[in-house]
Amino acid sequence: MRRTKPTEAVSLLFLLACSEPALMSIYNGTMSGAQAYTWLAAFAVFGATLLADMAMRIVLEQSRAAAIAIFWALLLSAFVMVVLVSGMAKYASSVTLILSASRLPRITSERRAWLAVGAIEILWLIILSWQESLAAVLGSGSAIAAALVYALTFSQQEQRERAARAALALANAELCASRELLAENSRAAERLRISRDLHDALGHHLAALSIQLDVASRRAPELAGPDIREAHAITRLLLSDVRDVVGTLRREACTDAAALIRPLCRSFGDLSIHLEVPEGALPVDAVRAEALVRCVQEVITNTLKHATARNLWITLTPVAGGMTVRAWDDGRGTQQLQPGTGLTGMRERFAQFGGEVAVTTNAGSGFALHAFLPTANTPA
Repeated sequence: MRRTKPTEAVSLLFLLACSEPALMSIYNGTMSGAQAYTWLAAFAVFGATLLADMAMRIVLEQSRAAAIAIFWALLLSAFVMVVLVSGMAKYASSVTLILSASRLPRITSERRAWLAVGAIEILWLIILSWQESLAAVLGSGSAIAAALVYALTFSQQEQRERAARAALALANAELCASRELLAENSRAAERLRISRDLHDALGHHLAALSIQLDVASRRAPELAGPDIREAHAITRLLLSDVRDVVGTLRREACTDAAALIRPLCRSFGDLSIHLEVPEGALPVDAVRAEALVRCVQEVITNTLKHATARNLWITLTPVAGGMTVRAWDDGRGTQQLQPGTGLTGMRERFAQFGGEVAVTTNAGSGFALHAFLPTANTPA
């Protein structure tokens, strides 16, 4: 559950304060009948929409379609309130236009947001010119224009900061994964070096000693036969233990890919990542573990940059002869996919092990990735 921001809570108080002149007009009878009821209905719609917007952003992930619907509900009800009142109540009610415009960066690009603000200002000036003098239109129009510019700039800066925090969190997760990969590679290399040294040096000498003891037992069967046979048995047992240790060290050289991927799959800004991996470890060699980590990392990065998605699902499943990676989002997708450097590099990483990567997408249906990475058996 998300915490509400102070600006979201204050917007409700702001709405109540700015609606006071119109409410007093209704209370005093200055505005009555259908006009008053229509204004109250628009006020109720605006307030309910603000509450719904706040609740959706706290309790669940708000989709882009919901954000667009909220913006239009706020804007239309705001214009109804502005049209129906006059005098000071009109100027106060015009603040609802500012609250509506502050939602624009959530649903459209910066350029379109500025065009929309310009359209709102022009429509406000047209409405104001019906009831007020030219001086009042110019004075109030410039004040509202400045407020609209401020609200939009503030919201856009907030969106940029959220994107920057998400990028920083992703970079930190990538750095942690790279650090773990480096440490695991160092540990794996050290274990392999020790296992080779044990096998090549101690194992060789024990094998030679076993042969010499076998020869000695044949040459002196009466004098020291029992002692030599006992030493021979101990030597074989020690050689078996050394081979077991070497095999264990080689098996432990595998890296748990799941432990490296889990830190990457946290929520970034508005994007929630849902990771599904089997219980326990996903042991693969260090090179393949890095390929899997880089694959997941690239999927998350592309989703953050291009998909405009709210949810990303990632599953890693061990299968016969390898590992499958599936990822899909609920973003906007595209009709024509143009692979970039990241996707090309991902395919090259998997291809060097005999694997493959397939990406499918359509406009409005998000991106989907299916990859297969063959895994090699670790020698015992």
